[in-house]
Amino acid sequence: MRPELENLLQLQEIDMEILAIKKRFLYAPERLKTLKDANETKKGELQELKDRLSSLQERKFEVEDELEIETERLKKSQKKLSSIKTEREYNALLKEIDEIKKANKGREDEILEAEEEIEAILKDIEEKKKEVQEVEAQVKHEKSELDKKTKDLSSQLEALTEKRAEVEATVQPTLLSKYIFLRDKRSGIVVVSVKEGVCGGCNMNIPPQLFNELLRDDKIYTCPTCQRFLYALIEKDNA
Repeated sequence: MRPELENLLQLQEIDMEILAIKKRFLYAPERLKTLKDANETKKGELQELKDRLSSLQERKFEVEDELEIETERLKKSQKKLSSIKTEREYNALLKEIDEIKKANKGREDEILEAEEEIEAILKDIEEKKKEVQEVEAQVKHEKSELDKKTKDLSSQLEALTEKRAEVEATVQPTLLSKYIFLRDKRSGIVVVSVKEGVCGGCNMNIPPQLFNELLRDDKIYTCPTCQRFLYALIEKDNA
């Protein structure tokens, strides 16, 4: 292989490593973001439980106040029965007492249901708090790991960037310009081998004459289809 191609191939390898590291920079925070989103969701669920608890407790207090007031009213009405003079007033008061009793029974049932739901929600809140704490611990751990990874990747990237500058300085400006153009157009793969007459970049057959010229290795050739730089890959005979 010609020295110019060797330099380009080395540059390509470095660029691919740099690209892989940059992708890791982009994807590394995804796990942390997923955990943070999960934590926010659980916090929202916890707040919904707390809001529901507050609403139930408030309603329970209201009904208890109503029950207390209506219980006093019932006592007064029952006491008043003995002083009623007419049957009509007596029956009306009995009806009123019956209605108060029914209403109070409904209030008692509502209070009981509220107490049962409050008890259940309190348990749910404790469970949800534990879940939030667990996810927060995971977030903290993931953040620490991400900081370590970022520091390590930054060191790798810095070393590769320095190495790239050294290799780039050995490449002729015209070749470097074409290499950069093709790199951006061909997903980073610019220098490829030709095996059995097939381009390793686009997998298209190259003309036989071009392959023969590649074997002579007297200059730099490119693929007529994808314009990548070519070199002949000759397998050694193991026989």
